[in-house]
Amino acid sequence: GDRIYNGAVDNATGCGVLVELAHAWSMLPQKPRRSAIFLAVTAEEAGLKGSQYYAEHPFIPLAKTAANINYDALFPYGRTKDIGAPSVERTTLLPLVEEAAKRFQMRVTGDPRPEDGGYYRSDHFSFAHGGVPAFSVESGQDFYGKPAGWGEKMAAEYNAKNYHQPSDEYREDWDFSGLEQYAKFGFVLGINIANDRNLPTWQPGDEFLAARQKSLGAGTGSKD
Repeated sequence: GDRIYNGAVDNATGCGVLVELAHAWSMLPQKPRRSAIFLAVTAEEAGLKGSQYYAEHPFIPLAKTAANINYDALFPYGRTKDIGAPSVERTTLLPLVEEAAKRFQMRVTGDPRPEDGGYYRSDHFSFAHGGVPAFSVESGQDFYGKPAGWGEKMAAEYNAKNYHQPSDEYREDWDFSGLEQYAKFGFVLGINIANDRNLPTWQPGDEFLAARQKSLGAGTGSKD
């Protein structure tokens, strides 16, 4: 009955995961080799302005930034057998991503609709444009206890009825167990990236590799 755009899925779900990850990281008894920055940026819908500003004025130089793991909208419909990591295969992060997903009995899936250009319309793109290996964590679509195609159907229904509308509101029947999976995945992945001696980069021939090499040339070596 109101016109308030609450954004419960898009993207309070991602913000909730971000806060919990920051809390868990702060409680680590032994900190990893690299530090982590937990960044909540604004104005994504206005052209990625918040993430672009940070990428242009980083607290840690992009040459020393190992990776960007972005959380946006996640579907609170339960646990899944898969997890989305569109375009991560373009980076050297893929083995670490697959290992982290395997710990939680998930397989990694790519972009189901690359023709939509979604990779270039979310906050991780600002980091990728600056050379940092970056990707978004997305909900899986193969839900436990649901028939094949159910996840795709629910995503399409959300996009048609709730996406960018006042009806994107919290519901009592939501199941957050899938978000727990995705948060634990990001926590393990973040620690593994932070402890890896080698700095991640892009695969040979990727459009963002030159930016990575340029930043490293102006910064420090690959083992920082």
